[in-house]
Amino acid sequence: MSITIPASTVAGTYYLIAKSDGDDAIAETNEANNTYGSFITIGADLVVTSLMAPDAGAGLPLVITDTTKNLGSSTAPASTTTYYLSTNNDVLDAADLVLGNRAVPSLGSGVSDTGSVTVTIPAGTPTGPFYIYAKADSANAVVETSESNNTAYRLIRVGPDLIVPSIVRAGLSPGPDPRSR
Repeated sequence: MSITIPASTVAGTYYLIAKSDGDDAIAETNEANNTYGSFITIGADLVVTSLMAPDAGAGLPLVITDTTKNLGSSTAPASTTTYYLSTNNDVLDAADLVLGNRAVPSLGSGVSDTGSVTVTIPAGTPTGPFYIYAKADSANAVVETSESNNTAYRLIRVGPDLIVPSIVRAGLSPGPDPRSR
């Protein structure tokens, strides 16, 4: 048997209860064991399931790609995923810098949307490790079954990364690459 949850049902956690002999038409030896319940969640639940961003240079463009997915049981209306630059990976906070955002279309239950945005790391950003955050439904416009799972982050390095590819000694043949040991 299948049931239909009314479309107007507000997002949240509910109990679904089934009762045998629902109209109490049968005299039983035990009338107290006729129900069984289970909780269900109703509503959308937007999460960032994938986030890609390469290392970058201050003042230079950076392409960020994410996948935003609706893990919920209801269709999520169109929303926005926003990208931030942060110095920490433990929390997205007011000190983090907004780099840009992208529009995410309405997503049915279990449906994903992948998109890329080109942003610029501010020119004055010092060299070092930073975190790129992506937050689904960053405006908190979608009523979700969970508002605590909307973010993902990725470590990037900002600034140059110089390497010595080889050493050639005058008059001698090059030796083995010491990095290959």
